[in-house]
Amino acid sequence: MKKLLLATLLFCVSSLTQAATINFTATGTPTFNLSHNYFMDRNTASSGIYLNSGYYSVIDATNGDYVAYNGHATPLVSFNYTDAGTFDLNSFVIAGAWGSQTLTIRGYTDAVLTYTAELFVDTAARVFQADWLGLTSFSIATGNDFTQDPNIGGNGQHWAINAIRINEALSEVPLPAAAWMFLAGIAGALGLRRKAARKAIA
Repeated sequence: MKKLLLATLLFCVSSLTQAATINFTATGTPTFNLSHNYFMDRNTASSGIYLNSGYYSVIDATNGDYVAYNGHATPLVSFNYTDAGTFDLNSFVIAGAWGSQTLTIRGYTDAVLTYTAELFVDTAARVFQADWLGLTSFSIATGNDFTQDPNIGGNGQHWAINAIRINEALSEVPLPAAAWMFLAGIAGALGLRRKAARKAIA
């Protein structure tokens, strides 16, 4: 009985904490559909004018092979979750490709805006810590305060992103009600067995 209780508890905890880090490939990722699909590989990012850019800093910081970016400095890119249900957006690594600007990050649940934040970025990779719950998509919008880095040859309001950390919701039905009632029942059964054992000894 104790083993069953422990196994059930571990299952419930793991269901709530199954996290994944999404790293991009040459074709993107099956976890998200991007409204604009542009991906840069490590070889490109580590050569020429890209070497000191935000593209390379994100690839280097995440030890990734690719980054996603807003090609042609597209002002708005959406990341749409491909699985059923929702996901929790924990964090991602991002940088401005050619300079600094303030990005607007928004989280949506079934097209309803549920979270928003502004994030200042430059060419150094940084972590955006969101911890936004129950999303079906999020978006990144460029800012109105772009300043080009004079030490980099490229120009434009591009950004680069990788290592999207999510904690997937396994079911739209909340775990607490059913799971906790089951655990309480097992705990109660254990208590009754202990009480009966004490009486038998007495």
